[in-house]
Amino acid sequence: MKPWAWGPLLLLAGLAGGAAAAWFATGQVDSRAGRGPFPWKAMAGNGSAAATPLQRATVARIGIWALPSQEVVYFNTEQDDQGRPLDVACAYRLRGARDPAARWWSIGAYRDYQWIDNGLNRYSVSSSSISRDADGGFTVVAGVPAQGANWLPLGDVAGRITLLFRLYIPDPAVMAAPERVPLPSVTRLECRR
Repeated sequence: MKPWAWGPLLLLAGLAGGAAAAWFATGQVDSRAGRGPFPWKAMAGNGSAAATPLQRATVARIGIWALPSQEVVYFNTEQDDQGRPLDVACAYRLRGARDPAARWWSIGAYRDYQWIDNGLNRYSVSSSSISRDADGGFTVVAGVPAQGANWLPLGDVAGRITLLFRLYIPDPAVMAAPERVPLPSVTRLECRR
């Protein structure tokens, strides 16, 4: 091969390697990063001018968009209260004693960062649609089989399961001390295997 031919080949190899590294880096959200009450975490800066280039690229790849934290704070978890990864073969109870300080909230379940298809077209529960417990708190069951009005399907196709708790128009104290926000526990109930 002629010496001048190595330049374009090395350039193409470098571009391919860089594209592959960017694709891998933006396809992974580290659910352990950020601040919040275990197992929930929120990343500061998403949707704002303070977002890092990696945060912006990740949101562009796996999210629809991200709003600034004065409009919405996104808490996510991919594990239960014992630190075990969420699994479609298991059912989980999310129990909240009280509502977080926000105008409105919702909890959604995702597989590989996409809505989980289901026959009921149920993709989230929210503060305006949830059935309350006798003490004013709330209980959501995620998984199979269907369990009541506050049920979130996880489907039966394996994949990376994420629960996302969105707080819309949150109190400023939410991002000042996200670890003090009263988010629901995530308790594994049973597994089908």
